[in-house]
Amino acid sequence: MTDGTMSRRGLFRRGAGVTVLLAGGPIISADACSGAPDAAYAPWSLWNDPKARGAPLALVAAGVLAANPHDSQPWLFRVREDSIEMFADTGRNLGAMDPFLREMHIGLGCALENMALAAPANGFQVAIEMVPGSLDGLGARAGPAHAATVRLSRLARPAPVPPAYAAIPRRHTNRYPYDRRQALPRGWREAMAGLVDGPDVRLVLFEAGADRAAYDTAVIDATQAIIADAPMIADSDRWLRSTPAEIERFRSGPTLDAAGLSPLTLAMAKAFPVSPQTQHQAWFTHTRDEQLSTAPLTGLIVVRDRYDRPTALAAGRAWQRLHLAATLAGVALQPLNQPMEVVDRDRQLGRGAAWDQRLARLSGAGDWRATFSFRAGMPSHAAPASPRRALGDVVAG
Repeated sequence: MTDGTMSRRGLFRRGAGVTVLLAGGPIISADACSGAPDAAYAPWSLWNDPKARGAPLALVAAGVLAANPHDSQPWLFRVREDSIEMFADTGRNLGAMDPFLREMHIGLGCALENMALAAPANGFQVAIEMVPGSLDGLGARAGPAHAATVRLSRLARPAPVPPAYAAIPRRHTNRYPYDRRQALPRGWREAMAGLVDGPDVRLVLFEAGADRAAYDTAVIDATQAIIADAPMIADSDRWLRSTPAEIERFRSGPTLDAAGLSPLTLAMAKAFPVSPQTQHQAWFTHTRDEQLSTAPLTGLIVVRDRYDRPTALAAGRAWQRLHLAATLAGVALQPLNQPMEVVDRDRQLGRGAAWDQRLARLSGAGDWRATFSFRAGMPSHAAPASPRRALGDVVAG
């Protein structure tokens, strides 16, 4: 490893039948979630496999089920008996949708949160060390970039397992319309702010009034801006998986089943291919007419420095905490990050700060800047799981 990077040589490959080894012996076979029908969804059931329990790899198995942008799963892990190094896999970046790898680092932070939650259940205490520095320049970097190290020490006695640990395999992004007839649980609503702690990360919520209207308009306008930006929408489209063969091949990316479509629309989308232009218009109208209009609550995670690497990781940990707590409370959540993606694109192209200033007005007084946007509500349908890559594809030898 040189200058915080590592070669992808030595990664376990899908279908190779390789077993991940640590000093204590075999932990879990990489082909346990490779090659079989529907293998792309196997990690959701294998995450707490008894073969991995009590070993560092169990934390990775929980980490890879975390939320992440476009289901790109942009992580690599180097596992040791006393540490797990996490790397940003820059080769899995979203291009013009995430030119500074800001969203990638938020996804890495989500994985860190899952790993921290999994530690007590597996007999570990963890200390997380985040790599300092700026996101500027990372988008052009070749090869993985070290993002954080999870230091492991054995617990002298069993420790309480956080309730959110049980929600890890149940947490899924819900893109369906929400049920406005059901009220959000008051206890969950009141506890939200306490889940986003730290001096550089906080939560801003919108329910009604002028600020909520401005939030909705910002998401709608940003969606239109992305559709009109050919490189942005192309970099988004390349992650879409439309067929079972694509899902099994890539084991990542958004799928039709998870798009929140009605049964009839879903059946038609699978049976009759449509043009990209039709897909983009459907995304716009679904966002405006079904997702925003049915959400009783929306919000922003705001930060002091949008392009600081540790802050982006901390924002991801906050989002994962929010989503796991919502899962326990029966609440549905969905990211709506289009406005921040347009801010990044403007910054990349030097187009001025109009969008940044627009979001700053929503973020509150001072120098707080939005880095994550979402909606919340009671589910009208259960959200399906997303594909996940096998552990052998993300663990370095």
